[in-house]
Amino acid sequence: MSTRGIIARSTGESTFAGRYHHWDSYPSGLGVALVELYRGHFKHDLTRMLQVLLDKHPAGWSTIVHKDFNLKPGYTNVGSRPDGMSIEEFQNQPLNRRPQCYCHGHRHEEGFLHDEKSDCGAEWAYVSDEEEKVLHVLDREKHEVSGEYHWQGVGRIDLDCEDSINWMTIECGENFERCSHYAWKHDLVPRTCNLATQTWLGNRSLEFHDAIAFIVAGKRYKATGSGGNSDYLRRTGKNFPSNTWVSSVVAGNGRRLELPVAIITSDGTYSPLQGVTWIYPPTKKTHGRETKVWGDK
Repeated sequence: MSTRGIIARSTGESTFAGRYHHWDSYPSGLGVALVELYRGHFKHDLTRMLQVLLDKHPAGWSTIVHKDFNLKPGYTNVGSRPDGMSIEEFQNQPLNRRPQCYCHGHRHEEGFLHDEKSDCGAEWAYVSDEEEKVLHVLDREKHEVSGEYHWQGVGRIDLDCEDSINWMTIECGENFERCSHYAWKHDLVPRTCNLATQTWLGNRSLEFHDAIAFIVAGKRYKATGSGGNSDYLRRTGKNFPSNTWVSSVVAGNGRRLELPVAIITSDGTYSPLQGVTWIYPPTKKTHGRETKVWGDK
């Protein structure tokens, strides 16, 4: 899924104007790319860099992350891949390695300037101050009371300072308050656990898809993460209770089984099937202990 952003130049106090950037616009993606471009390809010439990124490519960008600015920018349509060429081969072609803009190559869109009031779905903005040679990283947040979105500064980078940049703190926050990664990204849980950081912190409720195992008839089965709606599976001749979710699980001998474990409620949510216990992984709030949720006996 895309993470959208804006590459911009400062136009005054808390104002900016820039171009849309579609893919990998989080700080560890687009933020890193912008600093590397400034210090590398554009040789500390911020004005020239912004002229290329904003003025010469007014329709914005699909992505500049991990792209080669020694190649002329332009959009490459995957549909143009020659018959018989693999995706891997295609990705190594110069047309795919070039910066992907929306105004050259296979796309010729009209230019559009985004500012601090624009609603283009951007989650991040990178605002360059040409006089101070500073890159401001802004995060788009929703106000808890008003429900309105606003930009807040989460990072200030001196572009000519060679000190290392803690991109992960800029992206996720000192206490992971902005983090959208899996918890294993920060070594909070084993890599085998796919619990989201916000769920591990307790900022989000545990949900059915977070279950790591089920207890059925007194026996524990490991969840594989896959499954299906019983009403669909019944069409294939399998005799499962109607309106339930059937999970693929691993038995003690390594053999996979299909077991109904949840009732699908009228509002589309899930609750434990009678006699079934869901097992959730440990979280920060449970102090390393698993959580069990069971259906009515």
